[in-house]
Amino acid sequence: MKSTTSATDDAAIKAAANTWWVRLDSDQVSAGERDEFARWLAADPKHRQAFDAICALWNELDAVKQRVAKPEIIAPKTPLFHRLWAAPVLAMCCLALWLFSPLPMLLRADFHTGYGEMRDIRLRDGSIVHLNSNSALTVNIDGNRRQLTLLQGEAWFEVSPDPTRPFQVHAEHGTVTALGTAFNIRLQRSQTEVSVTEHSVAVDVEQADGQSLHALVSEGQQLVYDQQARLGGVKTADSRTVTAWRRGKLVFQDQPLGEVIAELNRYYHGYLLVTDDSIAQRRVNGVFRTDQPLVVLSALESSLQLHSTRINDYLILLHR
Repeated sequence: MKSTTSATDDAAIKAAANTWWVRLDSDQVSAGERDEFARWLAADPKHRQAFDAICALWNELDAVKQRVAKPEIIAPKTPLFHRLWAAPVLAMCCLALWLFSPLPMLLRADFHTGYGEMRDIRLRDGSIVHLNSNSALTVNIDGNRRQLTLLQGEAWFEVSPDPTRPFQVHAEHGTVTALGTAFNIRLQRSQTEVSVTEHSVAVDVEQADGQSLHALVSEGQQLVYDQQARLGGVKTADSRTVTAWRRGKLVFQDQPLGEVIAELNRYYHGYLLVTDDSIAQRRVNGVFRTDQPLVVLSALESSLQLHSTRINDYLILLHR
């Protein structure tokens, strides 16, 4: 029991260090917050160690940047057994790309972004949508309603008040209704994440039997619901961490490697694939840049003692 508690405490300290790094990296840090940060550092030597580890990671990212750009490093000569399974894996991935082509979704979308692209969209009602990389959105605004659908990816919505026309965003099995100004929605592989940065929103999730679950999410809070229309509990979330992607940062706090790679794929023009489910569960903490996915991949290889194999310019396999 003691070791479990210690591991939990360490994870909490790493998460706090990540949050502090993001807050200090933003342009919205007050003198009071800097004093609070100084007190946090002084409270426990582990706090300083965790924060120094993040700073060291950024130095590591800079150090490997040039190395990642060299083909012989990214695609080292691999053992024979790796080359033997490379062909069937490549064929399977090509089939998956053909079956799950994004073209039908993009044809439905009114707005979309490519890999590594971010876009600010001013809607006809005065609201602004900040669309993250590899995302797609439909918009239906008229004299009676404001209905949007996030088809893919992530977006931050700054809503122009209009009591006569509710501002609603549909995302997977749920609908988010603005009760205030700003909120963020992120579609992941198995769940949808709703975070509120100003005021509040109402979240309604429709179940298979026609019933719906309802929750209120206030400023500084976050909620998730999954593909089975199950509604998670409301928890606290740091707004600057949630919107760090707008400053070109990715923040991971004790997240599985598989989820981290899925997130990196939104910023990479090719496809990164974890070949082993067991390593996909390894935990990742850190703050990374969105414009250097291969640099991040190299840092993950180093920290988790993994390897990567480049099949071609568009497919990189991550393995032991």
